[in-house]
Amino acid sequence: MKQKIILILVGISLFACNFLFPPSGLSAATEPAAQSSDSQESERAGFTIVRLHPQDGDLQTMLSHEAQKAEMLGQMPVVEFDATWCGPCKAIDEGIKSKNELMLKAYAGTYIIKLNVDEWGWGDSNKHDFQFNGIPVYFKLDAEGQQTGDVVDGNAWGENIPENIAPVMDKFFHGEP
Repeated sequence: MKQKIILILVGISLFACNFLFPPSGLSAATEPAAQSSDSQESERAGFTIVRLHPQDGDLQTMLSHEAQKAEMLGQMPVVEFDATWCGPCKAIDEGIKSKNELMLKAYAGTYIIKLNVDEWGWGDSNKHDFQFNGIPVYFKLDAEGQQTGDVVDGNAWGENIPENIAPVMDKFFHGEP
């Protein structure tokens, strides 16, 4: 009897954990783009960050979907190619995570769609139509999720510190100061 009760409690606990803390690999049928854990916090800061994975579905379909979400939020959709091992990418993420005022101001009004090059490939990949040779690289999208032709990459600033990164990104996202 005790074993049955323990087994039932374990089963309920596992079910509750999956309900409260769903697995990170969501399927495309549930939600086409799994948002990063910082997404809700960044939305309060005036921008949104999501990460897409190849197993979530067709990239152009997902970009179109995310661009529509960005438009509903009044934010500009931008694709960012990055990697976990990329120094400038880590510096940008840290600047945002630490709530650096310059970085928060620069990213205000944007909807960043992150794509990891280790998953999606580089500029010559058959998984996407983006052309680039280095990361991080940012591509502005229109309301349908198509590239506008506006691009900036990590070569646009010197040392990877918010004081150098933020002005470049602010100009890219918002135009001339």
